[in-house]
Amino acid sequence: MFQYMNMRLVPWLCFALVPLPLFAQTDSDQPSITYTDVRGSTPAQDAHIVKYYVDTPSPGSRYESGNLHIFYSDKTEISDTLRPDRKVTDDSNHVVYNQQGITDVKMASDERTIGWAETIDNAATSYSIPYVLAVYQSGKTILHIEQGQMLWFWTFRDGGKHIAAVWGPTHGPEVGDYQLYDATTGRLLSEVFGDPTTQSLSRDAPEWAKEAERQK
Repeated sequence: MFQYMNMRLVPWLCFALVPLPLFAQTDSDQPSITYTDVRGSTPAQDAHIVKYYVDTPSPGSRYESGNLHIFYSDKTEISDTLRPDRKVTDDSNHVVYNQQGITDVKMASDERTIGWAETIDNAATSYSIPYVLAVYQSGKTILHIEQGQMLWFWTFRDGGKHIAAVWGPTHGPEVGDYQLYDATTGRLLSEVFGDPTTQSLSRDAPEWAKEAERQK
């Protein structure tokens, strides 16, 4: 049976998915949230996204992808650029990762909300992993959500108002940490874990989590 969890984020990929008793959500449960500015003018309020794509990396580039470009019906173009040599440090001030690319781009049905995963290099594997979920709602800033583990799957809900995401370690049981967010603030609204024995959610899991499990 799944159980809600009250947990603190600890260094990435280092904690086990251990069910705890039922608790109400508190501020300590919240993911790490950061903001970055977009390049380009802010689209009009009535403009909608008509096209988007990720550049292929230039020959000899050490990055896995180029920048993300988003085009609107009012001819506005927005770009999210890779943050060169982006580094995150642990408690010992050791560099944990660098951003390598942009992948898994998805647009919400409102056609004004779009999101993607940022891949990072990972010392524990021979390949980079999706680690940050980025969300852009046609404004001036991009919301970045870090939960502390690898991003397995994510999707928009309710026309882009909410986001369902599944996080977990790079290796080990594929139980998954299912989280539901407010797409505007990144605030964690609900969280549930699968059963380590069955490797799936229980029958009484919330519908948003069941839909994410079916899609991932």
